[in-house]
Amino acid sequence: MKTFTILAIIILLLFFAKNLFSVDAEKNYTTIKKVENIEIRQYKSRVYASYTPKNERERNDSFRKVAGFIFGDNTNDEKISMTSPVVIKLHNNYEMAFLMPKQYSIENLPKPANKEINIYNEPGALKACIKYSGYTNSSVENKKINELKKILSKYNYNHSNDFELLVYNSPFDFINRRNEITVTINMDTKNKEKISTKNNIYFGGGCFWCTEAVFEQVIGVEIAISGYSGGKIKNPSYKEVSKGLTSHAEVCKITYDENIIKLNELVEIFFYYHDPTTLNRQGNDHGAHYRSIILYNNDEEKKIINTVKDKINKEKYGGKIITEIKKFSDFYYAEELHQNYFNENSSQPYCEIVISPKLSKVRSELNKYFK
Repeated sequence: MKTFTILAIIILLLFFAKNLFSVDAEKNYTTIKKVENIEIRQYKSRVYASYTPKNERERNDSFRKVAGFIFGDNTNDEKISMTSPVVIKLHNNYEMAFLMPKQYSIENLPKPANKEINIYNEPGALKACIKYSGYTNSSVENKKINELKKILSKYNYNHSNDFELLVYNSPFDFINRRNEITVTINMDTKNKEKISTKNNIYFGGGCFWCTEAVFEQVIGVEIAISGYSGGKIKNPSYKEVSKGLTSHAEVCKITYDENIIKLNELVEIFFYYHDPTTLNRQGNDHGAHYRSIILYNNDEEKKIINTVKDKINKEKYGGKIITEIKKFSDFYYAEELHQNYFNENSSQPYCEIVISPKLSKVRSELNKYFK
């Protein structure tokens, strides 16, 4: 009975708060196009009032501190309409930003009494957005970020890694809560190769679940995507590959920033995390699709790969490395259930028995390369 009473009071408070402080939706963007399940949007410039927590413990205080400003804790004792969405800047220590209504500019917005509240103008930007509903937490957010990254990588859109969480109808509505993850992108592909510091390399070292799990934790790696390469047919399925009908290997497309990590360092990790001396086999996984393989893009990459291979072959493997080093041709995305597998299924027996020990081993040997 006591629990029911407390719950009823909370619901009433939320009801009155919602009616006392109206939440206005602010659509300050234009949808440019849709790519699969994401939207490309052009955002207008906007004025934010925000608070950036100093540590993990302060994050729960963020909403209260910014809410104080809009509820009247400012130089004019003025109540400012609360707008939706609330923006949480994941890339900036979970900064919580309230979007100011359209009638306000930097000049006419009341000044916050609390000096920890930051008022600033954010210029317009082109952003990619992915939507989802219901309760959100870091696990759900990371899953959606990875989903967004993979689609952008698939269509060769560069992004700025400034991921933000947009929460609509917060904090008053729980059932109807709507969320979005956005990131700034650049769709201008002209001269992209001259200015981009991001490259792709393709590694196969047994099951692609293992390869993906390892390289997703490497500094400078933007994303690892599971797929098939090195074979004969177009758009192979997992069933066809695993039956040996296509000559493809299970590989991962590794997108990395060469300003943070170099190709030779990635190749070093590759030769340490799996056994490159066993033909068409990794542990209990048998078949040509589990072979050790690196697919390079050009002669410069081929030279770097062979240099690292020869050094590690001599120092660690006694000349027994049998890794196939082959010119890259095509990469085919694996089915969705294979993407981000370890992060979403870490308690599964294969993950606990096979992947986790591999990950622990390579992290201990090459810890300097890992997040």
